[in-house]
Amino acid sequence: MIKRLIFKSRGIVLVATVLLLSACAGGYNDKVQDEVLSPSKEQELHKTAPPVVNPSRKRGPEPSVQFKRKMLAAVNAARVGGYTCGNRKMPPVSAVVWSEQLQQAALAHSKSMADGNYFNHQDKAGNRVGERVYAVGYDWRAAGENIAAGQLDASDVVNGWLGSKGHCLNMMDGDYSQMGMASYSDKNTYYGIYWTQVLAAPL
Repeated sequence: MIKRLIFKSRGIVLVATVLLLSACAGGYNDKVQDEVLSPSKEQELHKTAPPVVNPSRKRGPEPSVQFKRKMLAAVNAARVGGYTCGNRKMPPVSAVVWSEQLQQAALAHSKSMADGNYFNHQDKAGNRVGERVYAVGYDWRAAGENIAAGQLDASDVVNGWLGSKGHCLNMMDGDYSQMGMASYSDKNTYYGIYWTQVLAAPL
């Protein structure tokens, strides 16, 4: 299932699209979702199926220095080179830099999803990405979030987002200047591992 939620001017307007996918071989679907809070321009809604990989219950990579560099390189290769998101050609935009605060927000949400065995942008307290980014002390003018579940490798997650038009447009948004990303695992949950990427720009 993909849900794409768009909030304009910090939650004043809400548009939602939901696509339900049939079960893949083995009865298992990895999931990806994105959420955008960007007051500067309209975004499009698209229905695109994420790639499917086999489920795993192994712990994903911690946000180490190597992990940060690898994720930044993957995201920025698309941003600075320009990228075609579905049938929409996106021009090159500035590279994002790593933010420890956004990493904290990403890790907190990944852990929340694992602890609560759920997959959603809205956490159990009712907060969304904007509130979570504020909670780590980051004052934003634009904030967005991609989440995924079930993929073992971080590169598969990023490639999955880039292969899905709506999520790709989120990562190619020139409003964002910083990002953080983290995973959290719990073998007793349905998906086993949960991923969050937070993209934002400070005030």
